[in-house]
Amino acid sequence: MSCVITGAAFGQASFERIETDAGTIGLAITNFGTLGKPDVRNNPEGGSSMRYPNDTGTEHLFEAGIWIGANYNNAGIRVSTASVTTSGGYARGAAGFEFTADQPLLIRSTNPNDEYYSPASVGEQDIIAEFTDRRRDINGTPINGHDTPLYADVRLESYNWGFPFTENFTILKYEITNNSGLYSSPAPWDSIFVGMYADLVVRNVNTATETGGAFFNKNGVGFLDSLYTAYVFDAGSPDNPSINTYGAMSIIGAEYNGYYFHPSNKEYLEQEGFRAPFVDPSYWLFGSGTGVYVRPGTDLQRYERMATKFPMDSVISGESVREQLRTDGQTGNGNYISMLSIGPFPRLEAGETLTVYFAFSGALKPDEFQGPTGKAVDDDESRVNLYQTLSSVNRVFQGEDKNNNGVLDEGEDTDGNNELTRYLFPTPPDNPNIRVELDAGKVTIYWDKTAEASIDRVSGEQDFEGYRVYRSELGEDLNLQPRMIREYDYDGNDVGYNTGFDEIELPEPVTFEGDTNTYYYAFEMNDMLSGWQYEVSVTAFDRGSEVFEIEGLESSSNVNAVRVFPGTPANDKFGSDEQQYQVGVYPNPYRVNAAWDGASEGERKLYFYNLPAKSEVRIYTISGDIISEFT
Repeated sequence: MSCVITGAAFGQASFERIETDAGTIGLAITNFGTLGKPDVRNNPEGGSSMRYPNDTGTEHLFEAGIWIGANYNNAGIRVSTASVTTSGGYARGAAGFEFTADQPLLIRSTNPNDEYYSPASVGEQDIIAEFTDRRRDINGTPINGHDTPLYADVRLESYNWGFPFTENFTILKYEITNNSGLYSSPAPWDSIFVGMYADLVVRNVNTATETGGAFFNKNGVGFLDSLYTAYVFDAGSPDNPSINTYGAMSIIGAEYNGYYFHPSNKEYLEQEGFRAPFVDPSYWLFGSGTGVYVRPGTDLQRYERMATKFPMDSVISGESVREQLRTDGQTGNGNYISMLSIGPFPRLEAGETLTVYFAFSGALKPDEFQGPTGKAVDDDESRVNLYQTLSSVNRVFQGEDKNNNGVLDEGEDTDGNNELTRYLFPTPPDNPNIRVELDAGKVTIYWDKTAEASIDRVSGEQDFEGYRVYRSELGEDLNLQPRMIREYDYDGNDVGYNTGFDEIELPEPVTFEGDTNTYYYAFEMNDMLSGWQYEVSVTAFDRGSEVFEIEGLESSSNVNAVRVFPGTPANDKFGSDEQQYQVGVYPNPYRVNAAWDGASEGERKLYFYNLPAKSEVRIYTISGDIISEFT
């Protein structure tokens, strides 16, 4: 699991933060209602904020948090906020951070061998937070300006999966309850809006050299109207190397009085006598914006930001707002804050609950848009992976609800339980357990038969078909991209290449000391360069399903990926005068900024060879001072 950061006791539940890690996106979630890790720029090793891919330093978020606004008891507008625009992020008692924790964070897992296993888990990993705006202080420290709470209790559930088509997003379910009757006099909420405030920013925290405002002002931002998604990308930073990605937040919909509320469900809602909600973004500058870019500072201004259509296509100084948002980061003027909201919901009585669904996702720009020249590009071609991701988000959320109307219609009850089931989708086989053994110029991958016993949770079939072996290209540390080098599948059917498994199946299963797995297959990779980094993995794929009209599904190449450095085995003839057993190091002496030196910390290396199994190594400056030693 990632990390749990627990602060000093507040009298209520202490501040905690956990990162999603079931897939390739690492989103930090707290039990005070905030998302992200504001200090990630200065402390990248302390955990991720919204890191994607999560084995890189590419972050997409400073901090985010939910906003809830309503006409309280027909006496005026109240807005409760989990996060607002500040330079430091969450601070105890600071204005705008109006939610406090009711419970420690809870983790659930579908893995029976996981300490967090729970049959109630929705995703492969769930993170659950409960927080409230009812408190006006934190263990005696007043929350600045928090005098008019809504008495809202919120339960947040984050759902995460590690399949290839789900690994780069998290779905956030917010159950918002009007509990004014528990903590004050019962009071209805009217004209309700729910929004997600987010200081989205895409930068690689391992390679970025800029600090302060210069770190945040290279954003390109945009809104995909038909997908109800706000997104951000690095439009103009000097970071090199870096990965060109998109970070996005979406509104999937809401459940209100037993109905599915979403603009796309307008016809059905109007038939039932409801007004369909609208989803709209809003943007303002972190600093002293003017006109449409002025930062909201009061409850009424924040409510208006959620309740008023933002003029995306109006023209200012000869350029549309939409185009300004996309391109201002190219000139260092893109320090924009994003807001995405849904509403209005008519009325919520004391004791009633409104549920709103958001998603946070990350996506790579295609290869042709990588590198410095691809940063500023933002068009349909550069967004193709983002579109695929958002399509997966909606398909996963809808589950059986094929027409997305929130009702179980005829022919939709796939699991036969007479209820509308969300998050129901065919699944690939489990990843095999792998083990990697190294030698000079050689890597051998062993794996077991775990995948072959997998049963698809929708079709109920044991539909394993074969394995694929992946290896990264030789290159930089930054975002190693694996490529398939071998595929093996069952012989005798009309799926795949019918290669069979004879080439990889061991004559007898093997075991290793200290390892409880039994391995049935092995694949050797030869001609590997010793001392260079590679990433290797084995996936499993199935036959697909004619019933669900899908092609074969493959497990993730990231889940069991192992980074390896082939090299000589431990030197058991240390001290020998023979040249082949002499210990060596290269480059030696090491010179900073030499031709072989990379730009990032992970690319500045010394390589040792012929070390014994146990040794003590000291590294000196040319003048003889010790700068590092290890054993």
